[in-house]
Amino acid sequence: MEKRLKALLCIMIIILSLTALTACSKGPSPGKPGGDAPAVISVWYSLDGKEEQALLAQFARINKEYPEVSVKGEKIAEADIVQQVWNYQAGAEGPEIVIARRQILDALYKKGAVSPVLADIDSAYPAARAVFTYNKQAFAAPWLTDVPLLYYRKDKVPVPPASLAEIWEKHSVIAVPGLNASLLSPWWRAEGGTLSANGVPTLDSQKNRAFINNFAALRQQNQVLLDSAALARFAGGETGYLLTWASDSTRLTNIGGNWDCLSFYSLLGAKGQVLLDHTIGIANSSIKTIPVMESAIRLVEEELLKPAAEEAMFQAGGRLPVNSAYYESAAKRFQSEVALSLQSAWYLEGSVNDWTYLDLLNSSWQNIAGGANMESELARIQQDASDIGKQTK
Repeated sequence: MEKRLKALLCIMIIILSLTALTACSKGPSPGKPGGDAPAVISVWYSLDGKEEQALLAQFARINKEYPEVSVKGEKIAEADIVQQVWNYQAGAEGPEIVIARRQILDALYKKGAVSPVLADIDSAYPAARAVFTYNKQAFAAPWLTDVPLLYYRKDKVPVPPASLAEIWEKHSVIAVPGLNASLLSPWWRAEGGTLSANGVPTLDSQKNRAFINNFAALRQQNQVLLDSAALARFAGGETGYLLTWASDSTRLTNIGGNWDCLSFYSLLGAKGQVLLDHTIGIANSSIKTIPVMESAIRLVEEELLKPAAEEAMFQAGGRLPVNSAYYESAAKRFQSEVALSLQSAWYLEGSVNDWTYLDLLNSSWQNIAGGANMESELARIQQDASDIGKQTK
């Protein structure tokens, strides 16, 4: 009897021990949404000022509305993001999500640091999706962007122009903050400007030279005012027109003034295509995007992509949402003109060399604006682009 009791006691001890071990193994599961602890999602970003505060407010909202996740934001200097992500991933660490400009996410893609995006991005405009598309696969969700617009003062321009040609015919003056290829892309594009043809760079083309000459002639005729203080001149009433970014609308609103705007689609038709160079995307890590974390990462990405979240970011920093749903009920001309720009935008995929050619063209334009010889500058970048094209074949 005593032996039987001892045996039963041993069995009970073993059962209790196994139960305790099992309980310990079923402790908090930070990597499993809906588990005993939230899934911790680290987000690295480089936004500043009001944009950063608006982003952190979105993280706080998501944490409150979805207790199964805990979003931790960490600001990293933009110049350091690529190297830091690379260094951390070597140790299977780093962020689950990175929010950064196109150029940063492109560099991360080329290092293999980001994987195909998990979020549903079907509501983003096609040209915006193309920015982060490589070999027909999206590696980031387009989030915010910027487009050039033509602003006009209602006190000086009571009837908006029907075309860009009408402005030149009336000898009106357009203030422009800089000779920038991205900013002037719809105007340059409408006049036949190109970066490449059939994969071959065409930076030193007749059309590109003609555009620069035309721009220079308009400056000499005092119809184009090239000035870094163009926005202030427009706000002060010195000019009736201003060609600048949509994000500058917040500055114009703060300064005051009775202004409105037009897209280049309205001024130049389908040829007036903007290039979505100034685009911010949301990407997920190729190392940290493991099956057990996918639903949590997707949740955070899609919450940030909602129109209300994008609206909050626009109000904070001026960069525009790329979600078509945001513009469905547009009541103001500003929103409808931005929507026209996004609908007709230049479709340029992230994998093409044209982005590098654009950087070359932009640098040459800035040199030309500073007094450099146009023929020499375009010939120089044409050779540089040809060398790049040969290296990537």
